[in-house]
Amino acid sequence: MATPTLTSVSSHLRASPPWPPPKNTIQRTRFRCGVLTPSGHVLEAAAPPRDTRNSPNGATRADVNVQIDTFCRSGELAEALRLLGSDGVDARSYGAVIQLCSELISLEAGKRAHFLFRASGVGKDGVGSVLGRKLVLMYVKCGDLGNARRVFDEMPQVSDVRVWTSLMSGYAKAGEFQDGVLLFRQMHCSGIRPDAHAISCVLKCIACLESIADGEVVHGYLEKLGLGVQCAVGNALIALYSKCVHVEGALQVFDGMSNRDVISWNSVISGCFSNRWHGKAVELFGKMWSEGLEINPVTMLGVLPACAELGYELVGRVIHGYCVKTGLLWELESLENGIDENLGSKLLYMYVKCGELGYARKVFDAMSSKGNVHAWNLMIGGYAKLGKFQESILLFEKMHDCGITPDEHTISCLLKCITGLSSVRDGLVVHGYLVKFGFGAQCAVCNALMSFYAKSNRIEDALTVFDEMPHRDVISWNSMISGCASNGLYDKAVELFVRMWLEGQELDSTTLLSVLPACTQLHCSFIGRVVHGYSVRTGLIGETSLGNALLDMYSNCSDWRSTNKIFRNMEQKNVVSWTAMITSYIRAGHFDKVAGLFQEMGLEGIRPDVFAITSALDAFAGNESLKHGKSVHGYAIRNGIENVLPVANALMEMYVKCENLEEARLIFDHVINKDTISWNTLIGGYSRNNLANEAFTLFSEMLLQFRPNAVTMACILPAAASLSSLERGREMHTYAVRRGYLEDNFVANALVDMYVKCGALLLARRLFDRLTNKNLISWTIMVAGYGMHGRGRDAIALFEQMRKNGIQLDASSFSAILYACSHSGLRDEGWRFFNAMRNEHRIEPKLKHYTCMVDLLSHTGNLKEAYEFVESMPIEPDSSIWVSLLRGCRIHRNVKLAEKVAEMVFELEPENTGYYVLLANIYAEAEKWEAVRKLKNKVGGRGLREKTGCSWIEVRGKVHVFAADNRNHPQEARIAEFLADVARRMQEEGHDPTKKYALMGADDAVHDEALCGHSSKLAVSYGVLNLSEGRAIRVTKNSRVCSHCHETAKFISKMCSREIILRDSNRFHHFEEGRCSCRGYW
Repeated sequence: MATPTLTSVSSHLRASPPWPPPKNTIQRTRFRCGVLTPSGHVLEAAAPPRDTRNSPNGATRADVNVQIDTFCRSGELAEALRLLGSDGVDARSYGAVIQLCSELISLEAGKRAHFLFRASGVGKDGVGSVLGRKLVLMYVKCGDLGNARRVFDEMPQVSDVRVWTSLMSGYAKAGEFQDGVLLFRQMHCSGIRPDAHAISCVLKCIACLESIADGEVVHGYLEKLGLGVQCAVGNALIALYSKCVHVEGALQVFDGMSNRDVISWNSVISGCFSNRWHGKAVELFGKMWSEGLEINPVTMLGVLPACAELGYELVGRVIHGYCVKTGLLWELESLENGIDENLGSKLLYMYVKCGELGYARKVFDAMSSKGNVHAWNLMIGGYAKLGKFQESILLFEKMHDCGITPDEHTISCLLKCITGLSSVRDGLVVHGYLVKFGFGAQCAVCNALMSFYAKSNRIEDALTVFDEMPHRDVISWNSMISGCASNGLYDKAVELFVRMWLEGQELDSTTLLSVLPACTQLHCSFIGRVVHGYSVRTGLIGETSLGNALLDMYSNCSDWRSTNKIFRNMEQKNVVSWTAMITSYIRAGHFDKVAGLFQEMGLEGIRPDVFAITSALDAFAGNESLKHGKSVHGYAIRNGIENVLPVANALMEMYVKCENLEEARLIFDHVINKDTISWNTLIGGYSRNNLANEAFTLFSEMLLQFRPNAVTMACILPAAASLSSLERGREMHTYAVRRGYLEDNFVANALVDMYVKCGALLLARRLFDRLTNKNLISWTIMVAGYGMHGRGRDAIALFEQMRKNGIQLDASSFSAILYACSHSGLRDEGWRFFNAMRNEHRIEPKLKHYTCMVDLLSHTGNLKEAYEFVESMPIEPDSSIWVSLLRGCRIHRNVKLAEKVAEMVFELEPENTGYYVLLANIYAEAEKWEAVRKLKNKVGGRGLREKTGCSWIEVRGKVHVFAADNRNHPQEARIAEFLADVARRMQEEGHDPTKKYALMGADDAVHDEALCGHSSKLAVSYGVLNLSEGRAIRVTKNSRVCSHCHETAKFISKMCSREIILRDSNRFHHFEEGRCSCRGYW
């Protein structure tokens, strides 16, 4: 006979009970399981036909009842049930059979006994209290609450509290908590005094409903009845308050209990743990221990997780030892079976949470049963948290071999381990495995898969998984948005965020933190402001991490006002907040504000970390604020972080940019574990500060310890360029090709610049043409290169090509083309580009642009126009502009204007002797010897000395340096003899250089000595004498070449049929066949 399901019985809409049967016994209505059939007929299988003549076996009524009692005592339910169909069976026998059905939990037998009782007519006046109680208890124990309630409602007056309690207990066990509470109210209204069991049952129902108000009412009621002192009631109250997150109430009840049993202690310990009062749970366990109470496995199950959450590994080990000593840890059947599974799992959790994987593994290996996937997950997850991904994978393989079916948590953890190992192949295998075993649709597994693909740079596969998910939670969206942002798909990340919003998905702080980096990279302040507004409306703005992300977003979008406003309105700032604000000032170029912010940070009690210190040092490096940089250096020393590698590298960078190379080298020498950044910082510092030899020396030391990277190449190549060391530059080029560094734009541009500055313009252009990714810097270098070499027309052609290619021009680009026009005397073209810069490209000219224009106008003889141009400048001219005009006055012999301009120059830079020499040359060439003498006296009276110039040339890998006042070169005699021959031949051919030069007397012998002693001619002569014919002679000079050296180099190039490439501080001079590429514009 089929049993009606519990769901088919409504506790709210109850039908009228079918008992007692109608008094008209002629036409008896039959029932099946107490439910009336629609047609009014019975199912014939409800009961066997009755023999009205005699009872079975011919037994008398008394004998039948005795036999039934005997069968019930011996537990023979079938035989007792068979005799119930006989005549003469009394209510006592029915009660005995129903009680046996209850004990054996036989619902079908109980229903049949109930039916036979009704059909016999014994209970025609209704169900008595005794039999009714037994029927209710039987139906409750068998789980049929519908019939239990029908019997209960059929009883005329239920005064026995045990009947109420039985039904209430049944509701509690079946999860019908509301019905249990309603039944208690009905009991109270009926005037039935509850006992401790009834109170415990209703408190359990209220606890499950988490109705603290009803619980407090019942608490007050039982106090009134005087039941509050009973231990069972107190335990139920503790459970109620714990369940309703009212730990204070639970502790108050516990403290007020006069008699506590082990259940009381276990309940309060478990309640404290479940409400995250972990410390109180451990404290109560300590008191329980000290009072000598019995500690059972339930106690351990409550206190071990609390130890885990607190990290009380020592306490956990003490408890572990107690469990071993008392035998609680072992199964009762046999010690050989191993550790009890429940206690073992809690111990595992405690050890894993405390990071003691060694102890955890010993417990795991000793567990009696490893069929619980939770234990495997704990171990796999524990290894993963410590970064032991390979151990996690090996344990998963063992789990698979043991036939344990993984769950979604196992798969998720496994994917995290594979992600940590960057094993794409294993990840693909696991993906196939989970699809095969039906995990592919589970949300947690798909989230882990997306994370794996995103971190493995397979974002398209992650998007495929996301699109195929049947159900997505907020973690799914967050993972996908974050994955797209981390893989550079910023537009897709923003698109997903908008789609998530439109679909009505709940946004949390992680969502906002995931999309803000994409807004930052896209400079998408609109979406950023939307996120900001949402965070304010939902209260998420109070989270410090979100405030920091908004700071970074507004800073990248150059919204300094919003950045500062958010920072000042943040309730809680951490060191990240202050560091983000420092970075914001750096981006805005407000380096001067960083020092004040750094000081304010200290006053707020925020201790700067490594990132804050390095950010501040970066600002002071950008501002070249040596004073503030040294202050941070002192802080680093006082706090013992000077030698922390990022701090040391930042300190070196700061000192390098402040041109304090000695201090930078001291820090470098004290760093024990140098990395590539350390070497690159100092090498780049030497290169930028024109200490090329030191840069190459340090580079050679680096080669013995580290492999140079692309940044190293970009740092050392300017050193080769500054020395015009073509051989070293080619070596660097070869090394970069072997290592594949030419794909790096910085290296490629540095190589082009090196060839340009080494005079190999053809090689520079070939390399430039081969670059696959030319950027603005590449084009600008090449344009400037043509300008340095006096090829202005080629520079203009390349500049126009750059514009046609859609390259966005900047101030440096126009500086390069104006420089080229100046060195080629292209006045009209120069004006055209200068006006285009201002009018078409809206670029405001800076001093360097005005300097190029003044230089151009001066060299082309437009001195008046140049002077008026300077006077009309919207910004104050510096000394370089006036010096350009002064040099133009020398070229075109305008002494009057030269004197006027020289006054401005001397006022701006009174200590620079070079400018006095320049004016003296102007006087000498105009044969104003008295003015020369006065100027010489003026210079001498002020203690100024003319700076000694030098030139150098590289021959067979060695650099030879020549200075005017140095006669210690091994080939001095050969050089002097060669120059004497050059001077003689120049006189013979009528090319006698002028003897009117700066700050010198009129004695011819002195003139000749000075003429032969100029460093440029010494270097050129050495090259002619030591380099094979056909090779170009490459000389570099640290100042502008004088007219004597210039004319002599022209003559040598013709006399010896040699190509001479002379690079001075201003430009290149290509001498060939007696002609120079500068055409007089130098």
